[in-house]
Formats: sequence, C-alpha cells, structure tokens
Amino acid sequence: MKFVRSLVPRLAIAGAVVIALSIAVPIAGATHQGTARTVDSPVAETVTLPMNHWTAYTMTLSEFESIDYNILVTNGTAIDVYFVPATELANYANDSASSFQYYRENTNNTLNARGTFGRATGAISVIIDNVGIVPGDAQPTGSVTVSVDLTKTSNGSNLFLGAYIFIGCGVLFLVVAVVVFLILRRRKAAAGPPPPTPYTTPPRPYEQPPANAPSDRPEGPARDGPPPRSPPQG
Repeated sequence: MKFVRSLVPRLAIAGAVVIALSIAVPIAGATHQGTARTVDSPVAETVTLPMNHWTAYTMTLSEFESIDYNILVTNGTAIDVYFVPATELANYANDSASSFQYYRENTNNTLNARGTFGRATGAISVIIDNVGIVPGDAQPTGSVTVSVDLTKTSNGSNLFLGAYIFIGCGVLFLVVAVVVFLILRRRKAAAGPPPPTPYTTPPRPYEQPPANAPSDRPEGPARDGPPPRSPPQG
C-alpha cells in the first residue's frame, strides 16, 4: 500500500519557522511515466499529457522568492498540480515507493491552478499530474492539453525597493527644509533692523483761554454819526 502525505505549514511562535505536518492518505497503485527538468527562467509552454503521464519543473527558491503559476487545461479533464520538495519528486515518480509528500495548495482535481507558492525555500518541483494516483484527486479518462506558465519572482527586492524610495524621499524633504531655512535666515540677517521712528513733539493738553482774552469772532464795520432815523409814519 502506498501513501501520500501533504505538507501543511505552520508558523512557530518564535522565529516564524515552517513546520511540515504529515497527513497519511492511502493512494491507488498506478504505473505512471513522466519527465522532469530544472528551470530558472520563466516557463510558458503548452504540453500534452497522455493518460497516466506527468511532467515536472524544478525551481530553486531563496528567501523572499516565490513561484507565480497559472496552469490551465485547454483540452481534456481535470488534473492535479502538486508542489513537492525536490527530494520527494523521486518518491512520486517511483511506483515502488510507499509514499510521497507534497505541500497542500488546493490545486488538486482542477482545470485551472492559479496563484503564488512561497511557503518554502530550496528546490521545489511543480508536478502536473494526469494520473489517478491519489483517491479523491483527479481521475483521468484520456489525454489532456495543458498551458503552463511559471515565473519565479522576488518579493524581497520589491519590499526593499519600496523602503529605499520611502527613506530617500524623507531625506530629500529634510534637505530641502534645511536649505529653505538657511536662505530665509540669511535674508533676514542681510536686511538689518528697521530704521527708528522720527521724533515728534508730543501734543499739548487743551487749556481754557482766559476770560479777558480778545474774542476770535469777527466784528462788523465801525459806524460814524448818529443812527439813521426811522421813516415817517403815514
């Protein structure tokens, strides 16, 4: 009896270490054939897999690297896509092996597996399976045609690039602020203090004029001789 164990990662409380838990599942015996190759550049191709055939691509992931995948069945029935450590690829390919382990990505029994794998480092093999090897997974009935797109991406470089841009903008803003401050300070020093206000005599308080002081009102013309007589009354 052969078993397949899925690797389910957990985060340890300290260090965020990935721990693999094995879940044993009985697997049907099958004679299957396939090819495997190591790739480092993006993969964009279409493959045809007869019934009970598979193909695998192995990429080496370092820290902050992941695999973007888009695997689409363009003709035929559902397939299985397994992500396995490269050491487990030999167990998968060997009909005599009692088990193999894979990372659970929910890409079993599907017509389109699409997403990003980044839960492990080291050599990772992506197996495209048209074999009825695991009960409950895809059960092929004939050949399938599959479009395969795999790209290794670096998540860390984008993160560091964003951090560098943020820090650079902060430094630039600080430099501009210091330059503006120095320019304003020099202009203020060159202008000097404002000129003093010219001296003026303060206003005198109001004084009441004396009683015998001559009046400022104009007087009428002087009259000579007696006053005029009144006209006769009729």
